[in-house]
Amino acid sequence: MQVYRGVVAYHLTTVAEGVDAVEHALLAAALTFTRTAVTVVWPGGRGEGAEFVFVLPGTNQRPGLDLVQRLRSSGMWLQVRTVDGSTPR
Repeated sequence: MQVYRGVVAYHLTTVAEGVDAVEHALLAAALTFTRTAVTVVWPGGRGEGAEFVFVLPGTNQRPGLDLVQRLRSSGMWLQVRTVDGSTPR
């Protein structure tokens, strides 16, 4: 993955009904994003899900942080990873 200076990429991975919830939240926030099908595996199980990636300028992370907080507060399983210019490759 190429990391660009001055932006932060949010990687959100979820399963089941969380996929639709994340997509609707990103559309409602008017964010441009990618969606990739993934299989999430945990001890004793697995589920089909999606990874969503969107990018925000490094100067204002509030929209991304607020979006992640709203999704987490809904109780869905959500894995979040952020990547910026300071993230080790």
